[in-house]
Amino acid sequence: MANSQSRLQTGSRNGYDWLVSNDTLNEVLQLCPEVVLGRYVAVTSFDSGPLSLIDEEKAAGWEVQSGIAYSPKIERVEVLPRDQFDEWYIFANRVNLGQLAPSDQNVFESQMQQGQVHTFVNFGGFALHRPDIADLTQLFWEQLNWIRPESYIAEGDYLTFVSANKDLFFALRDALRNLP
Repeated sequence: MANSQSRLQTGSRNGYDWLVSNDTLNEVLQLCPEVVLGRYVAVTSFDSGPLSLIDEEKAAGWEVQSGIAYSPKIERVEVLPRDQFDEWYIFANRVNLGQLAPSDQNVFESQMQQGQVHTFVNFGGFALHRPDIADLTQLFWEQLNWIRPESYIAEGDYLTFVSANKDLFFALRDALRNLP
């Protein structure tokens, strides 16, 4: 992992490379749009809650199933709804993740199980490099292991990017490193 004073922390785990930074989701999409282009996005958090689709999104092929919003194949980054405290799982093909875990369900008191997706971005200070929240990050990795996305992006107190696609990961990491 990078020096703890650096604005970009990196690491790897279970076939995924990850980074945590103070950058934004908008910067990610501007610097490295290929993270989402030609792929499908499952939105598990939008401004700290489930994404409610507007008519234009529905007409464009977005749908919500059990609290999770699913995109059509992404052709332009401008179509991606984003605000703050957003969490996305990105796939090469359409998927169904199951249902969004109820917001009042304590992730530490419920058993992690396939088909029930907990959001992590909404935990204050969620960041993979923080040893003081190792219990929470362990639960994140458990969930990621059964979801198996190509990539994961969350923007909350920190920007988190996790990817099994090494080319995408290194392209984004290098682009973020080159920001002033």
